[in-house]
Amino acid sequence: MRLPWTPFGVVCAIAVVRAIVARPQDATPPPLDEAQQRDAFKFVASDESAERREAAKTFPSDLWSRDDDFHQREMKRAQEWARTHHASLGDTLGAVDRGLRERWPQNNPSALVTTTPPCRPRAIY
Repeated sequence: MRLPWTPFGVVCAIAVVRAIVARPQDATPPPLDEAQQRDAFKFVASDESAERREAAKTFPSDLWSRDDDFHQREMKRAQEWARTHHASLGDTLGAVDRGLRERWPQNNPSALVTTTPPCRPRAIY
């Protein structure tokens, strides 16, 4: 008789319970200080040579795609640092940008690449 309304009642009860026990979202994390910015830069830039080699294996003849693949890997490292340090991704990427512009020291064996190759038609594979 009233059995068809039971699932609806259960869903409503779950929604009410979740609304009662919900916590507000955390506020925006504070901006990174100088030491944190340098730490973020070192973490993200430390594997550039190895990541560029991996990207070159993926796209051996397309420089633009190779660079794009590297930056995807770099983004994952930036996201990882931001998540583990409870920082915003924007501040983390800003620290990487600042470190590149100001040529901060890093643990990479070769110089960091600060240019982007032109986008050209992809070679036929």
